Amino acid sequence: MDFFDFLISRWYLSLPLVVTLILWWMYESNKGGKKIGPSEAVDLINADKAIFVDIRERDAFETGYIHGSINIQKDSFEKQEHLLKKGKAVVVISENGLDAGSAGVELQKIGIEEVYLLRNGLISWQEESLPLVK
Repeated sequence: MDFFDFLISRWYLSLPLVVTLILWWMYESNKGGKKIGPSEAVDLINADKAIFVDIRERDAFETGYIHGSINIQKDSFEKQEHLLKKGKAVVVISENGLDAGSAGVELQKIGIEEVYLLRNGLISWQEESLPLVK
């Protein structure tokens, strides 16, 4: 009996597993804030409703960053809280978007209510041919 035959014949065992995996994926994909694309992020910045926070290491940040972004690593949020203007949303930028969710959770813990995550990080920014400061 192969794997799929097992799943189909034992549907009462596999259904809770599938439901659990779907719920886990939904939780993980929404953790830390709403994912937005570069154009939505630019709209928030232009309306002066948000600030960019780049969570990459300093060396990576200096190779190219989005104009106006603040470089703060995840473990420094509490020390640099004064830079995170309360009342404005925060758009979290990472290299590829993978670290942004956990950074969003940390920002929410220190009281930032509106957190957005740049979907796919700087990769999506560069794919849309948006400028970086070097």
